[in-house]
Amino acid sequence: MKTRRLGAVIAAVGAVYLVTVAWMSSWWYVPALWKLGPRALAERTPYGGTAFSILWASSGVLGAMAVALGAAVYCAVGRFRLLLYAAGGALLLAWLVVWSTVSHHAVVFGVGGGLILLSFLTFCLDWAGTRRHLDGPARTACDLRLAAHVSFFTAAWGLCGLLGAPIFALRPEWTEVRRTASAGSSLAVKVLVCLVLGWGFTAVAQRIERRERKSAAQDRPR
Repeated sequence: MKTRRLGAVIAAVGAVYLVTVAWMSSWWYVPALWKLGPRALAERTPYGGTAFSILWASSGVLGAMAVALGAAVYCAVGRFRLLLYAAGGALLLAWLVVWSTVSHHAVVFGVGGGLILLSFLTFCLDWAGTRRHLDGPARTACDLRLAAHVSFFTAAWGLCGLLGAPIFALRPEWTEVRRTASAGSSLAVKVLVCLVLGWGFTAVAQRIERRERKSAAQDRPR
């Protein structure tokens, strides 16, 4: 019981951090960055200064890790696996903070896109082999997961267009020459909509599967 309580507290802290810092403060901080630029780091305002900049920039990653870690503790995940989760999260955070590059390395994007495509095709093949064995709510959840993966893949394709051809966000000098600023804004909104749909479908599918398992456990003879 104490372990579950601890996990719930860790997840709750991560969730509050995500909502208040990663999301809510962005409504004020991002316009300040847009207006002041680097000067925002030196401004004596609630959203100014280097400390808040670091707090805000790391909020998404740290908050997500805290929620995931709390959920793992709540579910009594083994210590070794928890250690692997923590080590992986620490490595990811260190890479995000330390690593930087002056070039976008087109080959890396090409290889990454190919891996995304391969993963999507693999999922579709497994989905086709799994769905025919399901029925009722489980089949509905399975369909929603397919819709989610299609949405995520569409968003990834949109990001390719946003960062590379035809918008070239990574090359602003090309954007100015081709006058594609309005097209970039439109594509960015489309990517966001696809991401929202993907996360929404995934969340609903997870909720359906959870209710189905709970119902099956209640109906099981004791």
